[in-house]
Amino acid sequence: MPSQRRDFLKLAGAAAAVAASQPRLAFAQDAGARDALIVVFLRGGMDGLNVLVPHADPDYYRIRPRIAIPRPGTGTGAAIDLDGRFGLHPALAPLQPLYASGKLALVQAVGLEQASRSHFECQDRMERASLETPSMTDGWVNRHLGVVSNGNPFQAMAVGKSVPSAFRGLQPVIGIQSIESFATSTSSHRPDQREAALAGLYADGSPQSLNAMTTLDALGVMRDANAANTAVENGAQYPVTTFGEQMADVARLIKADIGLEVAGVDLGGWDHHNGEAAQLQSLLDELARTLAAFNTDLGARMNSVNVLTMTEFGRRAGENGSLGTDHGAASAMFLLGGGVVGGRVYGDFRGLADSQLVQGDLDVTLDYRTVLAEVLSRRMGDTQVSTVFPGATIAAPIGAFRPR
Repeated sequence: MPSQRRDFLKLAGAAAAVAASQPRLAFAQDAGARDALIVVFLRGGMDGLNVLVPHADPDYYRIRPRIAIPRPGTGTGAAIDLDGRFGLHPALAPLQPLYASGKLALVQAVGLEQASRSHFECQDRMERASLETPSMTDGWVNRHLGVVSNGNPFQAMAVGKSVPSAFRGLQPVIGIQSIESFATSTSSHRPDQREAALAGLYADGSPQSLNAMTTLDALGVMRDANAANTAVENGAQYPVTTFGEQMADVARLIKADIGLEVAGVDLGGWDHHNGEAAQLQSLLDELARTLAAFNTDLGARMNSVNVLTMTEFGRRAGENGSLGTDHGAASAMFLLGGGVVGGRVYGDFRGLADSQLVQGDLDVTLDYRTVLAEVLSRRMGDTQVSTVFPGATIAAPIGAFRPR
């Protein structure tokens, strides 16, 4: 390939996963028909018991004598009471007003029943959302796109170094590291002419050409939308961290009105086998300040935006000998947004008595796919959730999302 042509194709961060199946160059919009859903994967296995603290359960303090979060009202570092049973880790204080105003809900004892405690295997299964079909390689987000696809390449985007498995499949998904990096990379002083020349190289109508033209058109749409120069609004202050910057980019993409419906962002570092207290404090502070800033930044736009967190598994119910926790089963989820019936803790938490634990783990009493199915059907226009979650037994909605 000539060097000029190689230079043309250096699309920094562009189209990390574009489907091979005939993309459409007319970027169809379906404005107002569906909410935007932001999926935040907390990789490493978040300790749901020290995040959503069951402070009314004496067994919590019995099996975690050194790392348990103190009961509300007991001084510095105490849990923030929510409903008399559960409390937030104190680092989550920025989220308490959102809970009180009905914009934030939490789910306890949620996850996926599986024997494995491997990070890789459990993340893969959570993102495929299937245990019964091991040969299935596409993710639940991509299968959802197969139901609601409107031909807009910006309908789904992953912000980060790679496209998460949940987003991979036949449907087009764009992956970017940042808005600024979503551009052609060239040293030319005439980039428009170079892009026009590149377009001329791919005008034969072949599938490869259609993919290239879709990418070029997407670059042009992003440039015209001027998302890179969209200001943070309403005095919001994102943490100066990778996660904070990525969520700020998601907010800018939403405000650019390019048709974004599903976005994926990762926040890693939740595998706390030792010294959990300090590490969890730092991560939860970053998570809380970022989500609070995101909500503030979008203002009224949050009425049609929902944020959902997931993690591959929780931690063991009891602490280990290194002031940490080992791989467990159930964990907790955060639900934030305009479609959320907030100010409540959902889930069937049965306590931490030895008789309630399963091999030392908090049992999964709510399949996370039931929560996903509810947000997809009630807020995202998905009328075929059985095809999104094949083989899953989806329970009745828990009522965490109101119909759109």
